Amino acid sequence: MFKYLSLLFFLIQMFLMPLFALSSKLSQNGQKEKADTVIYVIDTINSKINWSCDLHHGFILLKRGTLEVVNDSIVSGRIMIKMDSITDTDIDYELMRRTLLNTLRSKDFLDTEKYHYATFTIDQVDYRNDSTLITGDLTFLGVTKCISFLSNFTVKGDSVFAESEEIVIDRTDYGNDSMSKDDAKSDKSFIVPNEVIIKVSLAGVKSP
Repeated sequence: MFKYLSLLFFLIQMFLMPLFALSSKLSQNGQKEKADTVIYVIDTINSKINWSCDLHHGFILLKRGTLEVVNDSIVSGRIMIKMDSITDTDIDYELMRRTLLNTLRSKDFLDTEKYHYATFTIDQVDYRNDSTLITGDLTFLGVTKCISFLSNFTVKGDSVFAESEEIVIDRTDYGNDSMSKDDAKSDKSFIVPNEVIIKVSLAGVKSP
C-alpha cells in the first residue's frame, strides 16, 4: 500500500511541478511587461495641432496629455486640446486676424466659452512597415466620433515624438453647420468649408 502511495505522490510531482514553474514564469513575464510600460508626459510648449481651412491656417495648443509606451512602441494615450488657444498665422493685419479668431471662438463655430477643450483618446495602434495607423475617439463640441489616421512615432531615450499625417475633420459630423453649404440660405450666402485639415505634432518626456 505504501509503495502505491509513493508512486502516486511521485506522479503528482511529475505533473504539477512543470505547471508551477510555468505559472511562476508567466507571473514574472507579467511583472516584466508591467515594468516595461513607460509613461511620457506631453510637452505642451513644444506640441501643437496645426489647422487649415480654406485660405486660413494656424495652430492650437494642448492643455495636457500622456502617451503610454511598451518596448519603444506607443500603445495608448490621451491629449486635451485647449480650444480657446486657436491662433491664425496667415493674416498680418492685426484687426482682421482678431476678427477671424473672435468669429472662430464664437457660438457659430468652436463655442469655446462652452466647450473649453476637445480630447482625443487612442484606442488602437496598428504598426506598419513605414507608418502607424492610429484609431481613437475624438470628442469635439460635445460629440464623440471614432477617427483613424496615419502617424510616425520616434522614441529616443527619455523623449518621444509623434507627427501625424493630414487628418480631415468634417465639422458637420460634430453638429456644426454654421455658414456651411448645407445651411446656405441662398447662392449668395457666405460659405465656410465643412472640412478642416489638422496635423498633430507631439513631443513628450518620460514621467519621473
